[in-house]
Amino acid sequence: MRRWIVASIALALGGAVSAALIVFTSPDRDRVEVYAVAREVASGSELTHDSLRLQSVLMPEGLDTLFTRSDGSQLQGRHASHELTAGQLLQRTDLLAPGGVADARLVFLPIKDAPPAGPGSKLDLLLIAGTADHPAVVPFALGVEVRAVVTGGFVVAVPSRQASAFVYAAEAMRLVAVVAAPNAPKGDEAPIGAPDQAMAVAAQP
Repeated sequence: MRRWIVASIALALGGAVSAALIVFTSPDRDRVEVYAVAREVASGSELTHDSLRLQSVLMPEGLDTLFTRSDGSQLQGRHASHELTAGQLLQRTDLLAPGGVADARLVFLPIKDAPPAGPGSKLDLLLIAGTADHPAVVPFALGVEVRAVVTGGFVVAVPSRQASAFVYAAEAMRLVAVVAAPNAPKGDEAPIGAPDQAMAVAAQP
């Protein structure tokens, strides 16, 4: 009787270990469901229910750049930032920011000594104006979306009607970029034209 009990316990333990090994070595543990493009989507087009499908993939590097099953609610009403090809994994840079402009144009801005930023970051662009004796800082554009970080500056997305203004600024004006924190509200920078004005604004809570 005792031998039978010992054998039963050993068999049970062996089964438990085998089950644990199956769980811990199962390739399913290394897979995640992410959204992929189901059909071609034109630049600026809104995503529809048949635009995307879930695809199980081995846990990729840079998972935070993709949309997983739990991110489905973030895709409602979003527009493609460029042409999407069927079969590609949907990345966050493939979509315009919520409320983004569908007729966006990409413009290069040469910005020196810019703070760290990445695709999707928002910039407040300030213009250095005035003279050497009486410089001034004036807001030029607030909440501008970064599409790419390149040598010497940023590629930003702006409405087509504003593109020429940004091209002019890039060529003829001195711009300084302030990078907004993630999910920060739109900037409220004030014009500054004198040292005492700068000190007063900086002292505000």
